[in-house]
This record gives sequence, structure tokens and C-alpha cells, in this order.
Amino acid sequence: MFNYAGRGAQVGVHSRTSLRRLRPRLWWALLAWVWLLSGCGSVDPVVKIGLAAPFEGRHREIGYDVIYSARMAVREINAAGGIGGYRVSLVAVDDGGDPETAAAVAASLVIDPAVVVVVGHWLPESNAAAAPLYESSGMAFIRGGEGRFQPSAAADLPAEFRQRYQEITPFDEEAGPLAGPAYDAFQLIWEAMATASADEGAVNRSTMRTALWALNAGSGE
Repeated sequence: MFNYAGRGAQVGVHSRTSLRRLRPRLWWALLAWVWLLSGCGSVDPVVKIGLAAPFEGRHREIGYDVIYSARMAVREINAAGGIGGYRVSLVAVDDGGDPETAAAVAASLVIDPAVVVVVGHWLPESNAAAAPLYESSGMAFIRGGEGRFQPSAAADLPAEFRQRYQEITPFDEEAGPLAGPAYDAFQLIWEAMATASADEGAVNRSTMRTALWALNAGSGE
């Protein structure tokens, strides 16, 4: 696992009562604004990281948990100047926690050549439905919610991480069981980007897949 500075045991999903009250259109408008900013203000080439998760429906608390960690990780790496001359843009897509929709989401992500890796879908059934599409397209896929990125106790996260997480949310939401694993997944991606840039001279779908396999984390780990 990578450094959010804490690890823990598996726990249940925390509630998000304030976010449930947020109108969906306002929620997506806020996210779109942040994603737009993440890719602006630089002449460096931009690579896209896909984040597939249930942002609506009965599993939406999972999506809320992981999106803030993803936003935080992307904001931090871009503020640090990116990696290997590349900036990062986050592409977050809702799969509703439904395997059929997850497959459709995977199909939509693989047709964008700028997307170099996908983190998702945070439910075993959705991961299983989407994985073959990533595999057939040569896309590196990090299975969120499984293996090294399975839920972990939010109480075991460092106070400093929980504070940074809370500050990036619109309503001071608390980190849940997937906040740490999601952040770890993006730290792994940063390491793979550094490896791809140094070893291959480019960050793209092929070099990221190779780098992640070398780190024993791509396409199913």
C-alpha cells in the first residue's frame, strides 16, 4: 500500500446524510468545475486518469468516499508540477453500482486515447463486468475495493489525512472506509507514471500498463 500514512481493517460504509440532500445537478456541476480546473493553467501534456464508481443510486456513498481522495491526489500532484513533464486530469464516470452499466462505462473510457489507466469500479460484480473490456483494449485497470485496495478502517487514517480530506469536501464530510485505499491507488499511479516516463520516455496506455504490471498492481491486482 502507498502512503496516505495509515492502514486498517475492513469496516462498513459511513453515512453521508448531508450529501444525500445535495441536488444531483449541483453535485455534478461542482465536480465538473473541479475537473476542468485540474487540467488548466499549464502547457504540459495532460494524461487522463479514469475513475469509475457509483456516484448515484444505492451505492453512491462509495462514490462520494473515493471521489474526494481522487480529487485530493490529483490536486496535490498537479500543484507539485506533475510527473515526468505531465499534468493529470481526472475523468470520473458514474456506473451506478450496476454491472451492465459498469461495462458500458468501461467501453466509454477505453475509446478515449488520453485515458491511460482506470481505477474502479469498487464493487466485485462491477469490476468483473468491466475488466474484460479494459483487458481487450490494453488498458491498465486497478480494481478498487478489492485486494490491496479493499475497505479499511477510517479511524486508522492519520488525523492529518482526515483533515485534508474533510477540507476538500463541500460539506466537511468525513473520510470513510474507501478514502485511504482510493488515495493509495492514485499514489501507485503516480509511481507508475514516474517509472513510465523514466524508462520509456512517455506516459501512455501501453507504458502505464507495463509499469503497473512491473509494480504487480495492474489489471486485477
